[in-house]
Amino acid sequence: MDLTGLTLGEGHTPLQENTALAAWAGVRRLWLKREDVNPTGSHKDRGAVVQIAACMERGQQVAVISSSGNAALAAATYGRLGGVSVVALLSPRTEPGRVVALRQAGARVVVTEKPINYGIRISRVRGWPDLRPSQSAEAVAGFRSLGEELAVELPQATAVFGYASSGATFQALAEAFGEHGAQLPLHPVQAGLVNGISKEFGRPGDGRRSLVGDLGVKVSDRAAVVAAMVRDSGGQAWWVGDDQIAPAGDALREQGYEVASECWAALAGLRVAASEAGVTSACLLLTGRAVSAAAGDEESGPGSLAQPAVTWEEALASVEDLR
Repeated sequence: MDLTGLTLGEGHTPLQENTALAAWAGVRRLWLKREDVNPTGSHKDRGAVVQIAACMERGQQVAVISSSGNAALAAATYGRLGGVSVVALLSPRTEPGRVVALRQAGARVVVTEKPINYGIRISRVRGWPDLRPSQSAEAVAGFRSLGEELAVELPQATAVFGYASSGATFQALAEAFGEHGAQLPLHPVQAGLVNGISKEFGRPGDGRRSLVGDLGVKVSDRAAVVAAMVRDSGGQAWWVGDDQIAPAGDALREQGYEVASECWAALAGLRVAASEAGVTSACLLLTGRAVSAAAGDEESGPGSLAQPAVTWEEALASVEDLR
């Protein structure tokens, strides 16, 4: 797929060793894969550039995505570059800074209590592609570049930790590691109500919402497949609570890493794995940077954080003008 003119320099992110965080987590060596330095601040850029390129090849001028923010921001940013309008459906619990950033990136934002459900319906009714990474083969193809980099950068047997909701990223990592013959155990970490993969390992959580946000896919149709890939790699899936996540966030900030709470959860999962499973050498995926307050005010009309779309008809009406 030709990405000429669309790429923003995503990928080939730094890999940094950090001895202080290694000591905090209880491992001998710890590398940080700095996906937070990607153009829009997360590893979702890797998937979005491939997704938008595919839309352009098919002549699709509008696409839909339900997202907690990072995937939507990446899709909107690359979409504007490629002439593809992106409709982003968000939960009312999304941070205001993310919503403002999405509007500034050119997204048509629709806030609703049913972002995934309404996103699927809009996609079907209007015939627009659904860019949710959990359902997109192009997103998985884009994420594979992360696996390809890690396969050549990391010493064999290094355990790879990162936050997971649907598991699409970990599926891509498993595929890339397999092709490169890399023996790198996979350790997805989940939190709050997001437990589809961790439950496969007997770790369903406590049924409470988490400070991570719980805005990802809670029940993924990839869960069983990803769990099998994780087992085959020699890894496990973990679930962590807020009492474990918050100290991990403090540890990361003390080292100067202003990253999203999903990264805190991943570090917390590593600390648990070091204690319970004897992990000694690991790579932590810093998959996104922290949300900062964006300039400008969030809108107050229908489909905004102040006035979420309540019914399906309201959600559909907010995108009727797009063609």
